[in-house]
This record gives sequence, C-alpha cells and structure tokens, in this order.
Amino acid sequence: MVKTVKITKIIDECHGVKTITFKKQDLIKPKPGQFLMIWLPGVDEIPMSISSYSDNDEWSITVQNVGECTNSIHQLKIGDYIGVRGPIGNFFTIPLEKNKNLFLIGGGIGVAPLKFLASELKRLKHNFKLIIGAKLKNQLVFKNDMNYHDQEEFEVHFCTDDGSYGEKGFTTEIFKSLIKSMSREELENSVVFTCGPEIMMYKLLHICLENKIELQASLERIMRCGCGLCGLCVIDPLGLLVCNDGPIFTSTVLEKMEDFGKYKRDFSGKKISI
Repeated sequence: MVKTVKITKIIDECHGVKTITFKKQDLIKPKPGQFLMIWLPGVDEIPMSISSYSDNDEWSITVQNVGECTNSIHQLKIGDYIGVRGPIGNFFTIPLEKNKNLFLIGGGIGVAPLKFLASELKRLKHNFKLIIGAKLKNQLVFKNDMNYHDQEEFEVHFCTDDGSYGEKGFTTEIFKSLIKSMSREELENSVVFTCGPEIMMYKLLHICLENKIELQASLERIMRCGCGLCGLCVIDPLGLLVCNDGPIFTSTVLEKMEDFGKYKRDFSGKKISI
C-alpha cells in the first residue's frame, strides 16, 4: 500500500546527492538493507534504499540525481509530499556474536544502506571497520557524517580514485591491505557487508571466497513493481528476483549467479552488460 508522506528535512550531502527525510508511521519497522518504492505522481515509481531510521518514525532516503525521477526528487522542497511503499525485501543479517570482524564497504551512493547498518551496529555495541570510496572527493557521500573521527566502535578509511581525499585507490585494495595480516581463524570469523558498483562487489566476492570470508551484498536492479511481477530484476541462471529474494544476497548465492558483475536488464527486459 502506498502512503503519502510529508518531507520534513532535506540535506545536500555532496555533488548531486541529497538526503530526503519524512515522517512515516508504520507498524513494520525497517531493517538495514531494506528498500522503499518512492512514487512521484506523473513521473515514476523507483526503488530507494533506506539510509536512516529513528524511533520517532523519521525515515530517510539518500538520492543521487541520475535520471528523470531522481531529478524530480531533487526539486522537492520541505513540506512537499511523496508516495512511499515499503519497507520491502530482506535485510543484512547482523551476527549475534560480538567477537566477529565486521567490514562495511561502500562505493558511491552505495554507502546509503550501509549508513543505516552502521547506526544499528553502533546501537548493538558491535565494533567494525568502514571503507568508503568514490571517484572524486566531491562524490564522497556522508564524508562529514556519523562523527567518524570521534567513535570508539569503528574505524573509517576513505579512498578516491584520484587521491583527492583519503587514500588513492579502490575500496578493494584497502580491504586487501586490512586483512593481509589476519590469521586464517580471524578471516573465517569475519563478515563483509557491501553496497556499491557491482564491479566493486564482484571483486570483493572473489577476495572473500579466496579467504573464506562471509559476504553480504546489496544488489541494485531496475524495478517497475517491487513485488515480483515485472521480472526486470531477475538474475540468471537462478531466476532470483532482487525485489522478492533480495536485495541482500550472501556469497554462497552470489557465486552461483552468472549475471552478477556482468549483466543486468534494461527497461525492456533485454539483458545488457554492466
């Protein structure tokens, strides 16, 4: 069911990215990794990850301006209304044990669902390492958020392709350097949560498989319905739907997906290269 909600806050995060906050009273509380279908009448309905949630029913989505619908969202003002359906999909599975080595690895706008996850890990008193990457400094999402440098629960590593902020290079390279000195036992007691460009996550999958590290990845696909009807988010050869079976998939499932890191579908349903 679509609910109409009023926008209460808008934050300019970085170049071309805004966080939209609204009040949404719901008996179902969202969990990190789930998403919403955001509807703008006369424009479109698109899936958006939940980037934060508070107990006073404040929900947030973080939107990159990349197309007609996201551009329309960027034109909204405080007091405007949007349609919201959800929360939808499965979610990141947080270990019960406090002794796990946890890594959150995000690229570009993929940091959005990881922000929600990080807040939940902090609430549960988990320690973790956060790796955030982007092509350029002005594309780093949440660079000044979450009091990165004043937290005991986690350490953060920034990287940019051109070295304009943080370390020069890719998130995968930083991750490999962090686990280089870990023992086999420590590696097998680790969990990686990731969201971002699929090429990045594909490389992470193979690093994790080589080191027997559990991986949970949030996948993105075109969706028209968000309920398993349109089939645009199907992944071959398993026939899994990102909306119904995801968006979170584990390494044991990802390694069986021939499409992962290689193909997706366009709005006509045709398979195209990523």
